[in-house]
Amino acid sequence: MPSTQKSLSVTVRADDQGHWVEWTNGDETGSLGPYQTSKMAEDVRTAKEREFSENKRHITDV
Repeated sequence: MPSTQKSLSVTVRADDQGHWVEWTNGDETGSLGPYQTSKMAEDVRTAKEREFSENKRHITDV
């Protein structure tokens, strides 16, 4: 039986513009930022992971 679970990846990267949160959830991808500090980006990463794992809809759909 094929797996119905989507692959989920939420990562933080930094460049000369700031810190970014990049995510992939199944076929969907996105990027949030730039954030001024790595702490801010990590907090957003945690929230984005929670959004995907605990909610059925995107926070922007509400």
